[in-house]
Amino acid sequence: MKFLIQVFLTILMSYVAEQFLPWWTIGVCAAIVAMFLPLNGVTAYLGGFTAISLLWMVTATLIDVRTNAVLSTKVAPLLGFQSTTLLVVLTGLVGGIVGGLGALSGQKLRVLLTQEESEQMRRVY
Repeated sequence: MKFLIQVFLTILMSYVAEQFLPWWTIGVCAAIVAMFLPLNGVTAYLGGFTAISLLWMVTATLIDVRTNAVLSTKVAPLLGFQSTTLLVVLTGLVGGIVGGLGALSGQKLRVLLTQEESEQMRRVY
């Protein structure tokens, strides 16, 4: 359940942030969501990867459909692809890696901060 919450919140937060901020804010959004949810490292990475990958592939597909694939049919051969679908998948893969690494960074920051808090509590008592 936490995985689905992470995916939904990351998609929502990243979509809104991308409307006003640069593309790399998806990593920051994924980190913020993963920092506030108690997840292990693998779940955090996969949640961030899934969320941003889905967001970017859906967005790229919608843009491709609205523009009748004018740009993607010109860019795909430059990258050595025969199909524009592979270009959309590559877009999702790149975004997914950024989102996954951002979420993993947020999870590791949470672990680091909670360890310091628990060590300070042990020193007091």
